[in-house]
Amino acid sequence: MHVSNTINCNGLSTAPTVLRIKQALTGLSDDNLPLGVLVDSECDCTRVVSSLGPLAGDVCLASDLGQLPMNVSASEVRKEQSAEALRRVS
Repeated sequence: MHVSNTINCNGLSTAPTVLRIKQALTGLSDDNLPLGVLVDSECDCTRVVSSLGPLAGDVCLASDLGQLPMNVSASEVRKEQSAEALRRVS
């Protein structure tokens, strides 16, 4: 399995996590979405997602690399991304 465009935010609080995500999304083409973001179990994912606003749909938060999606087409990801982000947060 190949996971593309993954950043590690383990150990970061909400503000630095959101900043790192926004920096990583800058200039990233739609074909390279979603951006995989590794976070630790203490991460306040609800707050991260709400802080990202409309960019939240371009991100997949996970506490384990195995939870991140394989590199699939951007259109397929966008169909499921919002629901997936909400499931991970709850």
